[in-house]
Amino acid sequence: MYADIQDFILLREEEGVMDYRCEDIYRYAGPRALIASALVFRLMKEAISDLCPNEVPMRKEFQIVSGHFGPGVRDGFEYLTRASSDGRYIIDDSDAPQEAPHSAAGGSLFFKISYKKNTFLYSISPEIMGKEWFSQVKEHQEGSVSEEAHANYLTYKKKVAADILLRPNIFNIRTAI
Repeated sequence: MYADIQDFILLREEEGVMDYRCEDIYRYAGPRALIASALVFRLMKEAISDLCPNEVPMRKEFQIVSGHFGPGVRDGFEYLTRASSDGRYIIDDSDAPQEAPHSAAGGSLFFKISYKKNTFLYSISPEIMGKEWFSQVKEHQEGSVSEEAHANYLTYKKKVAADILLRPNIFNIRTAI
């Protein structure tokens, strides 16, 4: 048995279908958003599978409620769905599931992704983004005390991004609502 390593997602517009890769999100959101780029890519890959498995979805039919306040996640969803500029991206952690880890950028790591009339709730497992992630981001995201410390942080970020993309399950909640 092999892992599913499909490294692209397909989204449709009126004029045709486009493929998107995690690297595209990273280039759009920037180097500070390495983990966020991987997270948005994985969330959208799973949301497409859960919400519209038998079609290539229209990118402008997605709505996102994010409990995470960070700009990298917002930028990733904007790149893929144009949800932020079209008013379909809302930041609100008021009904965060108790199981959702707190985000170092504020809020909680849960997302409600809707496609047309169907919605799924996703909460990121603390095994991926728990206390160590929170501590690393708080300590290093705005700069480190040395080049070596920052290089170690970048290595850590690449490991977390790889875990997000390749682990079979990164969620502690994944359910239709």
